[in-house]
Amino acid sequence: MWTMYGIEGILGIEGAGMAKTEKMDRIDLRVTRDQKEVLARAAVLSGLSMSSFLVAKGLNEAKKIVSKNESIVLTNRDRDLFYSLLKNPPKPNKNLVSLMRNHRK
Repeated sequence: MWTMYGIEGILGIEGAGMAKTEKMDRIDLRVTRDQKEVLARAAVLSGLSMSSFLVAKGLNEAKKIVSKNESIVLTNRDRDLFYSLLKNPPKPNKNLVSLMRNHRK
């Protein structure tokens, strides 16, 4: 059994091989003959259908890109500073107080 990011989660297959009832969307691709041959060969070598191979590899790469662009990684020093400011926020200065008053109007 694979994890949620494994083939079962990607292809919508439950443990006993039962298909989920979720409606599947379709994606059409245009590739050159050479590209198609390489993709087909890689799918066969992976023991997957072409569709399963493309979904598995494409989704894996997409998740990496999304994670990289939607995550903030802090150094230990920055993490500690951020946490201390959350725990003990500084008092608002005059400009912030003025901005908040104007925003409420």
